[in-house]
Amino acid sequence: MFFKQADGILDLRTAEEYQAGHLKESTWLPWDILPESLNELPATPATLFLVGSKQAIEQASIFLDLKGYNVNGSLVIENNESMQQWAQNLPNQVVSGKESKSLWMPSPLLKEWFQILEQRSIDPKKTKPRLTALDLGCGGGRDSVFLAKQGWQVLGIDQEARVLKRAKQLANRSGASVKFKCCDLKKTGCFPENKFNAVLVVRYLNRDLFTQIDSTLAPEGFLIYQTFAEGVEAFGSPKNPNFILAHDELRKVFASYQIFVDRIDQLDDGRPVVSFIAQKPL
Repeated sequence: MFFKQADGILDLRTAEEYQAGHLKESTWLPWDILPESLNELPATPATLFLVGSKQAIEQASIFLDLKGYNVNGSLVIENNESMQQWAQNLPNQVVSGKESKSLWMPSPLLKEWFQILEQRSIDPKKTKPRLTALDLGCGGGRDSVFLAKQGWQVLGIDQEARVLKRAKQLANRSGASVKFKCCDLKKTGCFPENKFNAVLVVRYLNRDLFTQIDSTLAPEGFLIYQTFAEGVEAFGSPKNPNFILAHDELRKVFASYQIFVDRIDQLDDGRPVVSFIAQKPL
């Protein structure tokens, strides 16, 4: 059964067809929104199994191949009767209902930070008023949505309207309430004036914002920062030093903070990144 060997089972059919019957552990992601939903897929390279009409499977296979995914098989379903027949051929593998498996993940550094919060007995779901987080350069919104699902009140900022559309879709499909703002952080009026309990920055660097980040963090607020480090130039991108952190740069800028993590990690493609977690003093 190839679908059991895949990293994810994508069901490309309509909501009604999916709810009537689908393979266990499936993810409902209809073909008409798949091209704008890469933020809902696992990171490449990943292996996917497709379910849907022959036409949808063919189109999705071409698209996913271009994006770096591997399709290891498919199940052609043209009507509900076809799925009912497969339910007989695959006992206990076909279920009904709305449940859809989530394939996307937040950044590993964000999950590591949550372990630090647990060690310090900080539970955002039990904290009143709600803890607030600012996600700078939020992109497709995975981290913003994850934070909101964990009880945080989140503001995500990005200048790309097309990317924020994907982020809003992810939030809606995940049942998360996130406020997104489309603006250029280099321009006056974009950076919020209120205080936040956490500021998150992943793969985005604007040194001019360091002072504002410090000012916007409430006392005992956390900074979670990860972006490209010196040495990444050897991999081809980025090469502009404006987008590359020097070693120990964040440690020096936020010297008064309590530092929990300050190291060099590697992305799956080998590029080095600085991983930094620190807490502002009281």
